[in-house]
Amino acid sequence: MSESSRKLYKNPDKAKICGVCAGLAEYFGFEVWVVRIIAISLLVFNWFNGTVLLAYFVLYFVLDPKPGSKSNKGCFGKERKRNLSEYAEESKPYKPSVKEVWRTGISPKDKLDEIESKFSMVESKLQNIESFVTSKQFELEKEFNKMK
Repeated sequence: MSESSRKLYKNPDKAKICGVCAGLAEYFGFEVWVVRIIAISLLVFNWFNGTVLLAYFVLYFVLDPKPGSKSNKGCFGKERKRNLSEYAEESKPYKPSVKEVWRTGISPKDKLDEIESKFSMVESKLQNIESFVTSKQFELEKEFNKMK
């Protein structure tokens, strides 16, 4: 994604409280747990000042939910209203990011081997069907079915 098209959203799908930390993690490319640890540490060490807590809730009210998010929950699990554009985006097919694909834990070679074995199984089934359709047995059964 290019720098100009990257936008900051809160992410209700990965939310623990309001989704602000999940949105910040996605925007900056960090793991969500790292951003949560940083936020909690800043909150604890900066408790009397209160700016971290204030900034969190300001971001909650200012940031829009991530487009295409499946969750309909807002802060503290409360249902949020949905826009018409969100309903339209549900009909679009899911396209995983490269990061999500690599996080599955399966190496590309293993995945290709798995796909190759599935294709060889499909090919053998297709060969069996083809040999049956071209056999005299098939012609005989077809003629018997015509007599019925």
